[in-house]
Amino acid sequence: MKIVDHQLEGTGVKFEQTPNFYNPPFNTPTKLPDAIIIHYTAMTTAAGAVKVLTTKYPKDNASAHLVIGKNGEVFQLAKFNQRTWHAGDSSYNGRKGYNSLSIGIEIDNVGWLEKTNGKYSRYKLGKEYEEKDVVNKKHINPKVRYEFWEKYTDAQLDKVFDICKLLREEYGIIEVLGHDEIAPDRKQDPGPAFPMDQLRNAVLSDRSGESGEGRVNTDLLNIRAGAGVNFEKVAQPLTKGADVEILEERNGWYKVRTKIDGWVSKKYITPTR
Repeated sequence: MKIVDHQLEGTGVKFEQTPNFYNPPFNTPTKLPDAIIIHYTAMTTAAGAVKVLTTKYPKDNASAHLVIGKNGEVFQLAKFNQRTWHAGDSSYNGRKGYNSLSIGIEIDNVGWLEKTNGKYSRYKLGKEYEEKDVVNKKHINPKVRYEFWEKYTDAQLDKVFDICKLLREEYGIIEVLGHDEIAPDRKQDPGPAFPMDQLRNAVLSDRSGESGEGRVNTDLLNIRAGAGVNFEKVAQPLTKGADVEILEERNGWYKVRTKIDGWVSKKYITPTR
């Protein structure tokens, strides 16, 4: 695959222009996107999602740049220099309005499911899933009560990883986030079945910042589920002088390992190695 005039070209890529977009430029220093937001479609087919995202309704219209099907097929619905309507009311670490900051990637996946009589579905979904197609895992946001999620296919994950790396090279991407990270009070996609940390590390590997060891330099330091104060606390605060292993750096936060893994504000950790 390659990007030509803000459009993907390659085997398995189809372009279908959505009417639901804002004109350029993006609200970034380059006037082009510098972030990627990952979503699931919450629908049972890629074709259904494409139809919704390329239709102009009387209200509540949505769109995204890409939809990734179960077999890794790619539908591009807008050029990457067009601002699509995928993020809504959104913010992360002081940046707001991710429609004007990011590329939206929708993955054909129904999202959360409920278990009844050994099958997995949900109200009015019209489709059941077998256990082999489901992940049983709690969401990083403890306010999300759902525990069962449709698995993403290997073909989807491979395609998303490849595309995100390509986008990073083309646009200098500095953030790779889930919809649940930029709108945690109302969204839970792409959910715990998606390997968000692995994607982020793969795409931003040489931008991940310091790693090694550090020591807490404040009396009490909250450890959170994600890189930001909007995420829930996941353990008792760390105390001054506590040693931690630094795993990753993102936007002024460290992911650290103590008895558990969690995120702490970078300014309260003094690297020791």
